[in-house]
Amino acid sequence: MCFFVTVKKARYVGIQGTQFNTYVTLKLQNVKSTTVTVKGPTPCWEQDFLFEINDINLGLLVEVWNKGVIWDRALGYHYLPLTSVAYDEQECGGRWVELEAQLMMRGGAVVGTTGPTGHALLLDCRFEPPFGES
Repeated sequence: MCFFVTVKKARYVGIQGTQFNTYVTLKLQNVKSTTVTVKGPTPCWEQDFLFEINDINLGLLVEVWNKGVIWDRALGYHYLPLTSVAYDEQECGGRWVELEAQLMMRGGAVVGTTGPTGHALLLDCRFEPPFGES
């Protein structure tokens, strides 16, 4: 099954947001994809990603990072269970998701996030049938 994600844009809170130089990392089924780095408090990526999945009981881990000189710092996380994603053949406007400060783990796997940061990310996620099927 094809799972599409469009990372659209973000809104950051706090005065330091103007100094941010951020990128987004998507993790699903041992696959990691990353956006380009964009500066400012309201970055816009509009980057599309495609994942081939075989288990709908998994989740997409979204991480937003601020690029640093020596090391990068996590600004927030969002965990999206695939069972909550619509089946749609075309992109829609997406939805804002809240970024949280901590990962919730169970048995070594991420199962959710907690601790609101005030930051938000606009994502468009959908399933599409494989090419040639409808």
